[in-house]
Amino acid sequence: MTEEILDVRPFPQPQQPIECMILPLQTLFAHQRYPMDTPQRLHSFLMVLFTKGQGHHFVDFASFAYQEKTLLFVAENQVHQWEIHPENEAFVLAFSKEFLYKHAQDRDVLTSYRIFDFALQSPMLVLGDSDYGRFLTLFQELKFEFDQPEQDAFKQDIYRNLLRTILLLAERLKRSEVRSAAVAQYQDFTRFREQVEADFIHTRNVQDYATTLGYSPKKLNQITQTTLNKNAKLFIDERVVLEIKRLLIHTNLSIKEIADRTGFDEPTNLVKFFKRYTQQTPLAFREQIVTQSA
Repeated sequence: MTEEILDVRPFPQPQQPIECMILPLQTLFAHQRYPMDTPQRLHSFLMVLFTKGQGHHFVDFASFAYQEKTLLFVAENQVHQWEIHPENEAFVLAFSKEFLYKHAQDRDVLTSYRIFDFALQSPMLVLGDSDYGRFLTLFQELKFEFDQPEQDAFKQDIYRNLLRTILLLAERLKRSEVRSAAVAQYQDFTRFREQVEADFIHTRNVQDYATTLGYSPKKLNQITQTTLNKNAKLFIDERVVLEIKRLLIHTNLSIKEIADRTGFDEPTNLVKFFKRYTQQTPLAFREQIVTQSA
């Protein structure tokens, strides 16, 4: 479990005409140049529609069970890991937000989509028969357009609109699970979450985030309490704990090296911080996961 996290870039060339791909799961496994059950940090968004079989998918150290008629969402830069089941079938869809939103002013819209918000809910969405039928048809249409010649003048726009429809339908289903009060606060929460992603290595101080965003600390606490039922400080610290876990499980870095990467002056401060939230030392956590996976 302590191998390095792979950085996976499905669209390595910035000027690729279509930064979006859809493949059958078995085709993806057959053509990859690295073991698919290795931890991966994907530099794109990922959706998987499981159509046959069952198993588990790992996202940021949590195991999520799936079966057929299940949608999986993995956000850009999350660490995920496949479980290999050769008999399973699925459509695997990866895309960049630059492709989805052709105009620059639209590129941040994905930040408001709950389907890709790992802080808010499970990355899985179990579909009823009717919804599954709609998604299956759309994924099949998307695959058909993906296979059209590159010089087809309509390919990109049809593909982009099909992708947008898939995301909107998934978002509708996810939002039906969210409390109305949380919906009203969600835009403010996404601003805070994005700032935490940018700065958590440099500061864990709520006041720093409040100053940057133009809120009061009280306002930030109200936002996270309504959205997540936790205060702002806990949200920040949990993000730091997640990063420490990523480095413990998926690298062989020493505690000192992990402390340097996560903004701690001394390894002992990291150990105290980690133990406060997990009730175990970082090394004990690493050993436990290695033992479980052996």
